[in-house]
Amino acid sequence: MRFLFYLGGILLLLAFAGAAAEAIPRSMPGGAAYGGLFVSAYEIWYAASPGSLVVSQIHIERLSPALWDPLVVGLLSAPAWFLFGLPGALLTWRYRPHKEMTAEQLDDLKKHEDTLFLFDELVRDARDAGYDNAEDDQAPTHGDRDSIDILETEGGATPYSEDAVIEHLELDEGGATDAKG
Repeated sequence: MRFLFYLGGILLLLAFAGAAAEAIPRSMPGGAAYGGLFVSAYEIWYAASPGSLVVSQIHIERLSPALWDPLVVGLLSAPAWFLFGLPGALLTWRYRPHKEMTAEQLDDLKKHEDTLFLFDELVRDARDAGYDNAEDDQAPTHGDRDSIDILETEGGATPYSEDAVIEHLELDEGGATDAKG
């Protein structure tokens, strides 16, 4: 089954190449004739490699002349990206690995979902408890003072006045300062 999945991936790559190859016939002399929305796979094949197209036609008509004209020409009238993309998408979707989860994987997925929605639950609980103050931006307010110097002390971080900061510092002979501790 993995083979069919990888075959679908290869067909999808060919579909992307077919979509990019639509520029080939439009860039050739007389490319203005391809003014439509899509370029058929036949026109791309003829522009990219006309010799292989003729050889393929001869081999298929050798099997059955009716096989080339109504069937193959009809298929090649569709865009190349569609011819490769549709079966490629179907194969990769149908035969994708791990499309069914085990009980352990489902449990793990549930844990991740609970983690993702935890913040929303906490916000809802806080609002229910009355903590929905829209003005609170979680920034501390310090009254009318513009700035406060905070030094660490034995009791924690407390504001000091400039005089207390100067008394707290020691000057050595070189002019460097060290805090008393």
